[in-house]
Amino acid sequence: MKLFILVFLIQIIAISAWAGKPEQLSWAAAVEETRKNNQELKASENTLYSTEYTINAAYSGFMPQVTGALGYNNGGTPGQSSGTYSASLTATENLFSGFQDKARVNQASANTRVAQATFQSTKAKISYDLKTTFSGLNYAQKSITLSETINKRREDNYKMVALRFQSGQENKGSVLLSKAYLNQASYEVLQAKNNLDFYRIQLAKVLGRDIINDLTLTEQVPTSTPPSNLKNFESLAVSSPAHTQAVAQEEAADAAVTLARGGFFPSLSLNGSTYNQDSTWFPQSNHWSVGATLSIPLFSGFKDYYSTKSSSEAYASASANRHNTDLLALVNLSQYYKGYVEAVEKVKVDDSFLQAANARAEIGRNKYKNGLITFDEWDIIENDLITREKTFLQTERDRITAEAAWEQVQGKGVIP
Repeated sequence: MKLFILVFLIQIIAISAWAGKPEQLSWAAAVEETRKNNQELKASENTLYSTEYTINAAYSGFMPQVTGALGYNNGGTPGQSSGTYSASLTATENLFSGFQDKARVNQASANTRVAQATFQSTKAKISYDLKTTFSGLNYAQKSITLSETINKRREDNYKMVALRFQSGQENKGSVLLSKAYLNQASYEVLQAKNNLDFYRIQLAKVLGRDIINDLTLTEQVPTSTPPSNLKNFESLAVSSPAHTQAVAQEEAADAAVTLARGGFFPSLSLNGSTYNQDSTWFPQSNHWSVGATLSIPLFSGFKDYYSTKSSSEAYASASANRHNTDLLALVNLSQYYKGYVEAVEKVKVDDSFLQAANARAEIGRNKYKNGLITFDEWDIIENDLITREKTFLQTERDRITAEAAWEQVQGKGVIP
C-alpha cells in the first residue's frame, strides 16, 4: 500500500510539472499548423473553390435544357366535374444567344483566375504574418533574457557605486542615478514579460488556435541571402499575383462588355416536347411538337444600350487599374528589395558596434573600479553597451520582417 501511494504521488507530481511546462514549438511545426488551421487562409481557399464551380455552371448555356411536368386539373359545371391528368417533357437547345454563352464562360474563367491570384496573395500575406509574429515572439523571449541581464548589471553597478560613495570616493548624485537605472531596468523586465503575452496572442491567431497556450520557440525564423545587384524588376512584377489579378479582372470586364452587347443580337433555339393528357392516370393521349424559335430584340427601354455603356466604362477602368498595378508593383519591388538588403547589412553593422561596446564596457568597468575614469565617463560607456544590446536585438527582428515583406510583394512565402 505504501508503495502504491508513493507511485501515485510521483505520477501526480509528474503530471503537474508537465502541465505547467510551456509548449515548445519549432518553425516547421508552426508552418504546418498555419497551413492547416489559419482561418483567413481557409476562407480564401473556399472562395477559390466556389469560383471554380462557376466555370462548370457557365458551360450549361451550351447544353440542352430538359424539363418535365406533371399536372392535374379539375373543372366543369355546377353539379358536374371532371378531372384531367397531364404529363409533359420538353427539351430546348440554344443555338445562338448573341455570344452571351461564350462570354459567361470567359467571365467565369477570368473570375477564377482572380480568385487564384487572391489566394496566392493571401498565402503570401499569411507567410508574412507568421514570420513577423514568430520572430516577434522570439524577440520577446530574448528581450526577457536581455532585460534580466541588464537588470543584474544595473544592480551590480548600483552596489559598486554605493560602496564607493560610502568610502567617500563617489558623490550622492551618482548613487541616485545608479538607483534610477536599476529601477528602470526592473520596469523593463516587467514590460518584456508583458510583451511576451502579447506576441503569444498574435502567434496563436496566425496558427489558427482558439486556445492560447504558453509557447516557447525552439528556433529562429530561417533566413536567406538577398539576390545581388537586382535592378530589373519587370519580370518579377508581371509574375506577381497582383499583376495576374489585375489582368484577370480586365478580361472579366471585357467579357462583361460582350455579355451586355448580346442584348442587341437575335437568339435562335430548337425545342421539342411530348405531351400526354387524359382523364385517367397515366394519361395515354400523346401529342408531340418540334420547332425553332428566332427571337429578335426590338426595344428594351434602352436597357441594353446603357448596360453596354456601363460595361465599357468598367472595362476602361479595369485596364487603367491593370496599368497602375504594374507601375505600383515596380515601385514596391524596388522599395522592399532595398529595404531587405539594407536590413541584412544593418545586422552586420550593429553586431560590430555591439562587439566594440562589450570590449569598451569591460575596460571601462575595470578603469572605474581602479579610479582611472570618472563616473560620468563610465556611465556613458555603460549606457552605450545597453543601447547597443537592445538595438541589435531589434535589428535581428527587423531583418526578418524586411525579408518577409520582400517575399510578400512577390507573392511568395513559406505556405505551400
